[in-house]
Amino acid sequence: MRRRPIALAAGLAAVAGLLLGIPAAGPATAATTATAVTTTSAAATATASAPTATAPYADEVRVISWNICGEAGSDRGKIGYCPYRNEPGLKMDEVKKLVDAHQANVVMLQEACGYQGTTPPPGAEKSHMALLAARLGPGWSLAHAAGNRATDYVDETHTSLKPESACRGTALGGTVGVLLAVKGTFDGPVERVETVPAGVSERRLPLLCARVTGLTDKLCTTHLIDSDSTVAERQSKTVRDHLTSALATGVVLGGDFNYRETTAALEPIATALGRCRNDDDTSVHWENAAAQPHWSRIDHLFGTERPGGQRFVSCTVDHSLLDTTHNRLVDAEPSNGYSDHAPVIGYRRPAPVPGDQTGDGSPDLVAVDDAGKLRLYHGQGTGGLPGAHDVIGTGGWSTASVAHRGDWTGDGTEDVLARVGGELRVYANRGDGSITAPVTVATGLPTDTKVVGVGDVTHDGHPDAVLQYDDSLWLRAGVRGSAPAVAAPVLIGAGGWDVMTLTSPGDADRDGRVDLLARHTGNGDLWLYRGYDDGTFDHRVAYGHGYGVTARPLLAGGADADLNGVADLWATTDEGTGTLLFYAGGTGASGTPVDGPRTTVGTGSWSTIRSIS
Repeated sequence: MRRRPIALAAGLAAVAGLLLGIPAAGPATAATTATAVTTTSAAATATASAPTATAPYADEVRVISWNICGEAGSDRGKIGYCPYRNEPGLKMDEVKKLVDAHQANVVMLQEACGYQGTTPPPGAEKSHMALLAARLGPGWSLAHAAGNRATDYVDETHTSLKPESACRGTALGGTVGVLLAVKGTFDGPVERVETVPAGVSERRLPLLCARVTGLTDKLCTTHLIDSDSTVAERQSKTVRDHLTSALATGVVLGGDFNYRETTAALEPIATALGRCRNDDDTSVHWENAAAQPHWSRIDHLFGTERPGGQRFVSCTVDHSLLDTTHNRLVDAEPSNGYSDHAPVIGYRRPAPVPGDQTGDGSPDLVAVDDAGKLRLYHGQGTGGLPGAHDVIGTGGWSTASVAHRGDWTGDGTEDVLARVGGELRVYANRGDGSITAPVTVATGLPTDTKVVGVGDVTHDGHPDAVLQYDDSLWLRAGVRGSAPAVAAPVLIGAGGWDVMTLTSPGDADRDGRVDLLARHTGNGDLWLYRGYDDGTFDHRVAYGHGYGVTARPLLAGGADADLNGVADLWATTDEGTGTLLFYAGGTGASGTPVDGPRTTVGTGSWSTIRSIS
């Protein structure tokens, strides 16, 4: 799926917006038109400036994986054409720009020319490896593993392939294969493992792995065979088996896998490792006479995931470097990219499971009771909650708006975000769900401001907040620093929001982007607004009905409370029954997320609760 940013719809008319447009609401109670939205400062003053690229946290991996098609040999108009093949320096310039833009500390390249050792042998000075090493400068370590081409025969009898293929043409040097560059020093020997079992094929497509001093994860890259799913599946099994011993400490695996993660060819890897989730297509392919290209999602980042360990906190695909021009010889237009693949970029560090306040891997529920106390209910991993609870705030919470979604302090635990009075505050998690004294990150807010902890909207690896006040929505992007901070407010929805109750489901459509749920208080309809990489949101889709404020006074996105990979929802019932319902998220007939079946998971005392998150 190719996802291009579009503005959110308002009613039946699309309304332009910087990040989010107007929710379509009932005609009697909400605005149906709005003007275009631009970046706007609000009255509330922020304590930090707009986010900029910052260095990784300790033990954070920021990885770029890209098939640069650096050795493709076909001419324009033929299958196998790749732009700038004979200008490897231009390709490495773009890699360096990516490294700088993301402050990346790991680069994985496929179809790259390189060599073994630290000094290029004669002729390899023109390889991608040597050119990239010069651009990255001191402090980086590089390694390469050579493979072969499917048509590089030993002699004219075409009976056997060479074990390694030299990069073709006078503009290139070295051998074709996969390349790994890391900021730092290799910790131990570099591993080069052939993934194609002997006797299955003469192709050579290695797995390249290394550990880096100061990083927990083992870092690996590979390239699976195309057009032969049987061999690719055997490769996947080889990769999985080799990495099994490292799963306990952590693994990051990137590459061109030539298959979607749902295919049998990738099943051995996809079941052993979690995928850095982003459902954008990563590659474009033109048949010779095709009017349109074929798009596919075949480049991936995988990694181990476990409570308290390393997790991907941001996953993006950079289409700006993907050549999408028509591959034709006659009337050919200049290439608008540098490869037929797009870079896949992931940020990975110790991070909480979304919604998990206690560090046990299960999303939890935070509630304010009618005595003004802040309660924490420990999720059981089934959608259920225990009757008992912890009191993590002893008073003063009655009029606060509370959320918990995101690690604002960078310590790997999820913190509490709240509007108390006119201040936006972050309460750091001690690690067990209890909270410390607050840090104020913004002042001057209206005292009826609602806070939604949405997670990372901007895909910079830091949590963000959406605020609802003055009939509008505002984005307060998280800013990394020595203390929690937010950027200046950005208007993301102008008009029509006072009739909406917002909550965050997390990634409801499982595409790697955080989403929003909005309940129309007039008619009880529940809508899902789906997110994009750049912070924009898709037009809304129906998520559920019958959520009127009398029947369902309180709503809270449950993240994946039952641990089945689908976003869930909690809701309370009316004052007369006072129960807590759990909605196990599902999929509607059209394939979009819906609220799913419900069960009662709490009885009696929920009529005394004033807010949940």
